[in-house]
Amino acid sequence: MSGGDYRVICDYSGFKVWRSQCRLTWDGYLVKSEFWEPRQPQDFVRGVKDDQTVPIARPEQEDTFLSANEVKRGDL
Repeated sequence: MSGGDYRVICDYSGFKVWRSQCRLTWDGYLVKSEFWEPRQPQDFVRGVKDDQTVPIARPEQEDTFLSANEVKRGDL
């Protein structure tokens, strides 16, 4: 035991361990060195904005209903 070393409770296992045998995790837990893991690199990935705007936007027109015999053979 080195001078000033003291016992703590490991936040993962619940065991009493010496503070010199512990490390802090990135989210603030005090854990025994064997339980410590580096932070996942995917936590640092940032998304890229995807611009989905249309160059020429045209709103949908209102429906136009035809009455009987309004369409002729030449219109098709």
